[in-house]
Amino acid sequence: MSVSRLFLLLLAVTFFLVVVFATGITYQFAKFPTEGARLTQNLTDTSMLNQELRSAVNEQISLLRQQFGHLDPQFRNNFGELNYKLGEEQIRYLKLDLGQQERLDLEKIKSLQAELAVEANEVFEWLRNKDRAQAAFRFGSVERLEKEIDKGFNELNELQTNKLVAVQNQLNNSVSAAYTAIGGLAGALVLTLITFTVLLRRRVLHPLHAILEATNQVRQGNFEARAPSARSDEIGQLANGFNFMAESLTDSYRSLEKKVDERTRELQTLQLQLVQAAKMSAVGQLVSGVAHELNNPLAVIMGYTELAKMRLSATNGDPKQIKMMEDLHFQADRCRKIVANLLQFARQVKPRLEVIRINDVVEQVLQLREYEFSTRNIKMIREYDSQNAYLCADMNKIQQVVLNLLNNSYDAIQEANTPGRICVRTTSENGVVRLEFSDNGAGIREPERVFDPFYTTKEVGQGTGLGLSVCYGIIEEHHGEIRAENLEQGARFVISLPVTDLKAVVQAQEATPEQFRFGREYTALVVDDEEPFVRLQTVYLGSMGIKAIGARSGEEAVRCIGDTSFDIVIADVRMPGLLDGIQLYYWCREHKPELSDRFLFVSGDLIGLTTGKLFSETSIPRIQKPFKFEEYARAIRDVLES
Repeated sequence: MSVSRLFLLLLAVTFFLVVVFATGITYQFAKFPTEGARLTQNLTDTSMLNQELRSAVNEQISLLRQQFGHLDPQFRNNFGELNYKLGEEQIRYLKLDLGQQERLDLEKIKSLQAELAVEANEVFEWLRNKDRAQAAFRFGSVERLEKEIDKGFNELNELQTNKLVAVQNQLNNSVSAAYTAIGGLAGALVLTLITFTVLLRRRVLHPLHAILEATNQVRQGNFEARAPSARSDEIGQLANGFNFMAESLTDSYRSLEKKVDERTRELQTLQLQLVQAAKMSAVGQLVSGVAHELNNPLAVIMGYTELAKMRLSATNGDPKQIKMMEDLHFQADRCRKIVANLLQFARQVKPRLEVIRINDVVEQVLQLREYEFSTRNIKMIREYDSQNAYLCADMNKIQQVVLNLLNNSYDAIQEANTPGRICVRTTSENGVVRLEFSDNGAGIREPERVFDPFYTTKEVGQGTGLGLSVCYGIIEEHHGEIRAENLEQGARFVISLPVTDLKAVVQAQEATPEQFRFGREYTALVVDDEEPFVRLQTVYLGSMGIKAIGARSGEEAVRCIGDTSFDIVIADVRMPGLLDGIQLYYWCREHKPELSDRFLFVSGDLIGLTTGKLFSETSIPRIQKPFKFEEYARAIRDVLES
């Protein structure tokens, strides 16, 4: 057992003994005052009633004696009143806190008194009949009853007195027991103190003295000195630590050069381990770095093309130039999606919902596969809804569903070995968009199981059975439905998805920079190590009526914050120098706390925007490069208006 636990156990036992003793004594003595007061009051009440009852009985007998000298016609009435008084007193007596024996004695007295009343009436009747001899004889029975009643009252008083004496004896016994317990507790405490002192000397003071002696020897140059370390408690650990230190000093003085060589070899081994660890994470780090580096120029290209397109549209510019800007923006957006797909190899990201048009999403996938299908004698038939309904969905996942269904139709046609036809139809009504894929292939063998994971009718190595189950999961995630059915020739898949509010979507799609202008002038600080991206953001912000100042590093941003008051800080996450975007946020939270609630992080590193303690514990707004202007403007507005 460790020293701390041993001493803690001794203290706990001592404390427990004291608490138990104090509680027992308190509980035992707490009831005596109440019990004593109750018995005293009860004895007082019973004594008073005893005297009253005796007095009433004596008065009855005295009244009866008077009849021998002078016969009173009102004797029966007077005797009855005394008898009624005795009954009332007896009822009061029975209402007191009496024991079983006391009640029996009182009932006996009550019975004797009733018998006495009967005898008294008999004596009175003999006196009325002038038979004094018979009356005197019956009066002897009355006197006998009087003696028995007195005897009963004496026994009752003795019983009540004995009860009080018993309580007193019990109190005396308890006091004696308490004295004995106090003596025992005092002995136990003395024994505990002696044990504590002995253990303190043997378990703490003597070992510490030995360690101190060994320390003095080492200080004087005797590096062979060691402290006793046979124990496994804290003192033993301290001795082991001292011995280890002394051993290390001995080794250092004996062979310093050997120690340096050993440390060098250890560092080399550690370096090899670090290199190996770096190789293990090279792919993720490389993809993350490439994404960050590509997203910065892509953001600039997309931003300036979007600005150019908006300015040309606002001034009714050359349609060819507008189309050229659209094509340039579309191709840059393709690069952005490629980078985003690369990042999925480094880290799984959450689905990103955006506003899409169902016909456009389907057409993009069809164009990818149409040429290959035509070479396989498969014709694509498009029956698009003229409304081209809007949806709020993850475009990449919807495209994955379309691609999986197209591939499924292709495999069914190949299995049928006939000229193929795939019809894709979109419709929208009652707030629901329907997307249908029908083909003239081999059909579905078990339509009720087609969406089960790992269910496939293809040969081994030709499929995993996960394509349609993935489609089912994606559609469920978008709160839609997907079902499969067989046709006379071929099969059909029907997808139902909820339609987004058309008016709200159109307003969001047609939003211009002027719609994001504010009623007052704000000042923004843009922090990014890419100068073109800083210029792009200042142009963006200027179109929104926001005065923007750029900074190329975290250190420069700190100087700007010290000189100017800003309403919002827009910072890149990863920047060279001592202060990157995250360190700048922490600096503002400490020195400019009002700015920490007005931060917006902008980064081309998707992993950097989704990992780390800061982003896992807070909800700081963030946006990924490259972005669309409306996306950027909405994020700025949300921060300023909050």
